[in-house]
Order: sequence, then structure tokens, then C-alpha cells
Amino acid sequence: MDLTGNKYFVDFGMAKAILHIWSESRLSFTIIEKDDKQDNTTETVAVTITELRPALYLLTWKESNGNTVTQVQDHENELIYSNWTLPDGTFNNVTGSIKLLHEEETIGTP
Repeated sequence: MDLTGNKYFVDFGMAKAILHIWSESRLSFTIIEKDDKQDNTTETVAVTITELRPALYLLTWKESNGNTVTQVQDHENELIYSNWTLPDGTFNNVTGSIKLLHEEETIGTP
């Protein structure tokens, strides 16, 4: 399985986003909903992608605001585990769903 070139819809309940994995080193995320309010925050970041086993990946990146993010994406079971640390050291984690978006699907994309 190759993640590159694909878009994924991620639903954590409290937030929904689109992840676009451009390459093995570049990812864009668009937060489309946060705390039940529409959002349109987008950023492109340098990402490191490690395949742990077929359809199971570890992704890590640092955002411009200083947040560091680690995600385990289980594409076989459509589950995503996300951990992030804020610049003040606050640690957060959530579990959600991840689904491959096909070309005709445009859930919340700008």
C-alpha cells in the first residue's frame, strides 16, 4: 500500500480533517470542523512516514505553531491514533477513523 498522492478523511469526533499525503516527506492537513464548528485551517508540513507493517504507518511532523504530532494510521481497520504535544508541553491523544477519499469525494475540501 502506498499512501502518497492520496487524500484521507479523518474523524476524531471533536475534530474532522482532510489529510493529503503529497509524498513521503510532505503532507497537508485541512481541519474542516473543530468542536462542532466549521473550520478551514490548512497547513503543509514536512512529514516522516514509517511503514510498520502492510497498511499500518507511523507519521510524525512538527507544525508552524510548534505542535509536534505523532499518528499511527491503521488503514486495514480504518483507525487512526493521534498524539500531539503543544509548545507548553501539554500532551493530547485521540482515536478516530480514517478513510481513503476517492477522486469524486470532496468532503469538506476547500
